[in-house]
Amino acid sequence: MIISENYFGKENCVAYGDVLIRRNYEVIKADEHFYHFAGKVMGINFLDVLHPDNIRDFRAVFDTLKPGQKSRMIILLRNGIGEYFWSDMTLSNSGKKLSGNDVIEARCFFLSAVESRYIMARDNLNKYRTLLSLYKNYLFDYNSKTGIFSLYLYRGNQCSSPVKCDLEQLKERTQALFKNETEKKEFACFYNYLKSGSKSFNCIVSLPLNDNCDELHRFKANGDSLFSEDKYVITAGYLEMVDSNVNDVVPYYATQEAVDSGTGLLNKKACIEYTREVIASEDNKVHYMIIFDVDNFKTINDNYGHLFGDEVLNKVAGIINSNLNGRGIAGRFGGDEFYIFTNNIKTEEDLRVLLTTMRKELQFAFEDRLEDFKLTLSIGVSLFPKDGTDYEELFKKADKCLYLAKSKGKNRFIIYDENKHGTIETNELHVHKVLDLSEHAEYMSGVISDMILRIMSQGKSVLDDVMKNLLEQIEIDGVRIYDEEAELVYQFGEYKKIPDMKSILSNETFLNRYNKNNLVSIGSVYSVEAWYKEFYTMLSDCNIMAFLSVWFEVNGSRYYFFYDVFNHNNRLNDSHKNMLIILSKIIASVL
Repeated sequence: MIISENYFGKENCVAYGDVLIRRNYEVIKADEHFYHFAGKVMGINFLDVLHPDNIRDFRAVFDTLKPGQKSRMIILLRNGIGEYFWSDMTLSNSGKKLSGNDVIEARCFFLSAVESRYIMARDNLNKYRTLLSLYKNYLFDYNSKTGIFSLYLYRGNQCSSPVKCDLEQLKERTQALFKNETEKKEFACFYNYLKSGSKSFNCIVSLPLNDNCDELHRFKANGDSLFSEDKYVITAGYLEMVDSNVNDVVPYYATQEAVDSGTGLLNKKACIEYTREVIASEDNKVHYMIIFDVDNFKTINDNYGHLFGDEVLNKVAGIINSNLNGRGIAGRFGGDEFYIFTNNIKTEEDLRVLLTTMRKELQFAFEDRLEDFKLTLSIGVSLFPKDGTDYEELFKKADKCLYLAKSKGKNRFIIYDENKHGTIETNELHVHKVLDLSEHAEYMSGVISDMILRIMSQGKSVLDDVMKNLLEQIEIDGVRIYDEEAELVYQFGEYKKIPDMKSILSNETFLNRYNKNNLVSIGSVYSVEAWYKEFYTMLSDCNIMAFLSVWFEVNGSRYYFFYDVFNHNNRLNDSHKNMLIILSKIIASVL
């Protein structure tokens, strides 16, 4: 056991984390910080995160916390690599329910990280004060929570604020000082950038340099937006003094016209222009292109009305912006279609945490208003420059993954992998079938029927060909078949390691998981850890992240089928499950 005193800078050390915990101690939802600390995003039992010496005290508080009550304790929490950190934890029972279950809200401040970050922040404060004192231009910010607009000027490591007032008051007081319609329109553009929390903008604006508003000065404003800890938008930037003849060319994506009026995100034209400009800049960075839409959005509009549909779109936009938090641009392409192009997400692991956090926040966004109502997203992702070096190629691959996600049951993200998903050029027929969702079920029925006919007419000699086709059509990566003695009789796929199932297939803990149709479906192996840790460890070692299993008895012999997914989680839809059950029964008959 390692109890750390100061682990600032370590990969799994964070300053704080917010967690929602069911009464059975299951972590139902958390923020990105806590998932980084825990080292995983699913299947977390909060008791497993606690130091063993603290479990009894934690349960004594947690189990007795009544609605409206809060409690606070200093406690040791374990990160994903087995290190313990002191945490100042607050438990709150606000009476909140998710999916009909009572939940407790926990906020954990990790003391060693907080201390280190405080020291770093204090040092940075002094450094930035010195740097800003050498900077001759004015700074500004607008806080959407307070409505306050401020101008700042640093001199001699000290900050003065010649203007600090309500933005609406500033607008009202400056109206009479404008000399012409041009100045009025320029201020209106700057005002709209602030109110909408626009990203990466610049414009010309005339502003006062004191609260008395007795004279206006002309500036070029350069700004951007970020989110505060409580997820309110803060728009900040700097002002360059210019004369009346300044006529800089402003990119379209930095203008007010580029903002979608419904959500405050960029529109499609702006997203495309920005993406192409970043690609052309050759900045030697990785960028993820993410496209997604709201599952069953037409049904939501039909059942709850278009006003509620608009509220859903705004909620999606807010969750995107608050979680992206300056690490890229977000846009709306129209309807319920959204777009992200990242600037500062360096690894696929960070991307997965971001997307999972977004999806979980959205899933429970309306839980307090509508029972059993959950919003889900289908998401497709491509990576620059690995998957393409221009906008069109990246979009086609991300778009293909989006519709794969739709066809495989929705509520998931798929990251493009050429080995699994093929190229756009060489897989045109498959793409057409995937994109045409109305024909997909009929298409897949035909595919499975052809497989069954081949097996019945040619026997097990064609299994490899059948399995190769199956892996291309359904989001699985490998197939294992065991006999009743748990001996492996067939396998197909590029396995890192084949699990030894002898102890598993004789253990009631696992066998009892099969339902009345002799089926067990595990969407993420993290969920296995809570009820069978040895099996979870075995699967993780073999890089199996999800699986579907079914068994059949034919002529007195039992066969266990495992359809495995590598590297990522997965949930097959009911149609695919039924097809695999039928196919497995046919295969069992020829073994």
